[in-house]
Amino acid sequence: MIWRAITRNTFRNVLNNYAGIKNIVNKFRFEMSEEENVLTFSEVRRIQKEEDQKEQISDLGNKFLLKASDYFNRKKQTEGEDSREYRNAKRVLDKIISLRMEKIVREARLSVKTDKTNEEIPLLPEEQEVFRDLKHKFRSHKQKIEEKIENQPAASTNTSRTDKAVEEGTEREQEEKEQEDEDQENHKDEETESSEDGYTLVETTSSVPEFMGTDLEAYGPFDEGEEVEIPDDNAEILVNRGNAERMET
Repeated sequence: MIWRAITRNTFRNVLNNYAGIKNIVNKFRFEMSEEENVLTFSEVRRIQKEEDQKEQISDLGNKFLLKASDYFNRKKQTEGEDSREYRNAKRVLDKIISLRMEKIVREARLSVKTDKTNEEIPLLPEEQEVFRDLKHKFRSHKQKIEEKIENQPAASTNTSRTDKAVEEGTEREQEEKEQEDEDQENHKDEETESSEDGYTLVETTSSVPEFMGTDLEAYGPFDEGEEVEIPDDNAEILVNRGNAERMET
């Protein structure tokens, strides 16, 4: 009888301990899940580096823009839009969007030959419509060109239309070049406007580990070739060490 009572008590204790351990594990899983859904500045920088280094479009998940919106809302409420992390994160996010746009255009152009669909590319939901629209325009353009070539009635007309097509293509290229120059100028103006007294825009010439700035904010780590805005004293140190070069604004 005694050993049965001991066995029952031991078994009851095991069950209670198991229930406690299970609750701890579930709580830990919930906290980990919450952390995975929270975007940080380090994660934004990691995504930008990956997008810059990879030829293919990176898989950011369907909720990336939602997480980005939540991140900027949190930073706006706690630090304000003028905080250095908010402005730097905004600049990095713009770079990510630009890199992905270039890749989407390339994928859409190639898909006319390969017939690749948007489901085969890790696009954000908002990017899928852009891809389909570009693919349709590229395909329509290709078909029109082929129809014109096949339906040329005479050599003289053919030459005239070819000259016209070349002229239109040249004008289009000139317009695109002017637009690109204008975008670059606007980008430089934005960088100039965003700079403040006491900070210097530099380009790293080598890898720089994370460091504490004179404004008591954390900076880095930076890879070679990154343009970053850091306190004047820290910029002077990096330049003197040969780790960075000042950028003209």
